[in-house]
Amino acid sequence: MRRYPLIVAAVAALFLVGGCSDESEAKRPDPAGPTASSDRPSRTPVAQPSGLDLPENVRILVAETTGDDDRDLPGFTPEDGAYTVYAACEGEGEVSIVGRDSSKPHPVACNGVPTVGVVYVEKKAQHIRIQVAGGAPAWKVAVVSGNHQP
Repeated sequence: MRRYPLIVAAVAALFLVGGCSDESEAKRPDPAGPTASSDRPSRTPVAQPSGLDLPENVRILVAETTGDDDRDLPGFTPEDGAYTVYAACEGEGEVSIVGRDSSKPHPVACNGVPTVGVVYVEKKAQHIRIQVAGGAPAWKVAVVSGNHQP
C-alpha cells in the first residue's frame, strides 16, 4: 500500500501537465527580450485571468483565489478521495502548484490556456501552495471536491 502516494503523485503530475495547449509550439517569452536591471523583475500591472468556468453543483474546497506571488492556499479535505484544481494565469513568469508535502512543482499554463487537473488522494487534510518564478504573472486558482475534469 506504500505505492499509493507514488501513484497519486504520478497521476497528479499527468493531469496538471495535461492542461497545456494542444499547439506543438506554445508561445514563450523571447529570451532576448528586455530584462529588469535589479535582481527582482519590476512589477507591472497585468490583467487578471478570465474566470475559471467551474462546474455547477460542486463542493468548493478552495474558493477562487487570485494573486501575483507565492501563496499557501487554505487547507481542505476532499469528500471523494479526489479533488480537481482549476488554474489560469496571465503575464510574464511561471506559476506552479506544489503540494506542501512535495517538492515537485506542477506547472500552470499561462496566457489563455486554463489548467485543470484531478488529484487522487486519501480522505485527509490537503495543503497546496502556489509558486511564482521569473516575473509577476496574475494567477487564479480554485479547488473543488471530486473528479470534475471537463
